[in-house]
Amino acid sequence: MIRINLIPYRTERRQYQIAQHLTVVFGVIIAASLLVLGVHTFASLQLADLKEETMLLQKQNQDLKQKIGKIENLDHLRADVERKLKIVDRLQEGRFHSLKTLNEIAAVIPENVWLDNISDQGGSLVLTGLAESNKAVAIFMRKLDQSLMFSDVRLDVISRVMVNGLPVRKFSLKLTRKVEPAVAS
Repeated sequence: MIRINLIPYRTERRQYQIAQHLTVVFGVIIAASLLVLGVHTFASLQLADLKEETMLLQKQNQDLKQKIGKIENLDHLRADVERKLKIVDRLQEGRFHSLKTLNEIAAVIPENVWLDNISDQGGSLVLTGLAESNKAVAIFMRKLDQSLMFSDVRLDVISRVMVNGLPVRKFSLKLTRKVEPAVAS
């Protein structure tokens, strides 16, 4: 028996193929759209993470700037403290300087010499006072010159005056105080 197909199968196959092609095209379009959407979402998330990281780094930068300011302030404070400590050390070195000077003068002054005034002018001293005689002033000057603490002893003025009816010599001496060697700590 012969069969005759009355339905045009080619048209049906073409429509089936067109439907398949349209399905594939729509599938590809949907897949491409999903891919683009996924890439866009991924890029947006990365951008948000980068923005958040940028904000965090900016905050850390501000914190570090504040810490640097504090460190610079500490450097200024440290320099100030070091300067003050040097002043204190210098004062400590000269702490007993005047006491040693007065002690040395008291050790060498003869019994017949009296001091009225001692003025310190930096490295030099001016001594004014009274003595029984010129010889007493000369002995005092010699003892000062022999002292390890003084040098360059000079007589500025010596004059005869009356004190309580007694003749005495009023004198003025200038001398230089020797620099003491620094004591190592």
